[in-house]
Amino acid sequence: MSTPKPYFNGINLLKAFVLGCDPTAFDKENRPLNFEYVFDLGNDQRYFSGILKNLECIGLSLQNIFVQNLVTDYLDKCSADNKQWKEITLKYIESRKKEFDTIDPTGKIPVLLTSELLYEVLLNDDQIKYSAKDLYLLHSKIPIPSEHNKLKRPLIPLYRHFRYNLNAHPEYAKVLSNFFSNC
Repeated sequence: MSTPKPYFNGINLLKAFVLGCDPTAFDKENRPLNFEYVFDLGNDQRYFSGILKNLECIGLSLQNIFVQNLVTDYLDKCSADNKQWKEITLKYIESRKKEFDTIDPTGKIPVLLTSELLYEVLLNDDQIKYSAKDLYLLHSKIPIPSEHNKLKRPLIPLYRHFRYNLNAHPEYAKVLSNFFSNC
């Protein structure tokens, strides 16, 4: 299986990086799926539809984002079921940092995190880790400052789980909309 390519329409309009966990996914018969692009973008938007709805709520579209996975290789299990996932990520963090820094040397373009797992592995060890609920209730500074994470750029939780649909979190959506309207 070939590694899925990052998805983007152009770098000139870039306002955010969208980061997934890894490309590992299975069909109903538990056969691994092979994607040409991350989240199967460019072919099928079903794996990205929730994220896309959230992006639209904050004034972003596929035209403004660069989509990549933290772990670019396929794994044996989906990230949520993989007990070694956090350990596996350690060898990929520096590669994502270099990739994003090549595209945006200023370090100002934020990374939208599609999973709480990403938040947990990217936040610096000396930082307080907030629950997803507390993040969405704005009990922590959003965006998470660059100096608080391993990618050294602003991080914004934008989880793909239906529980974190921005229509159900209007105050959080307003903060993100205001942030991106100033970009």
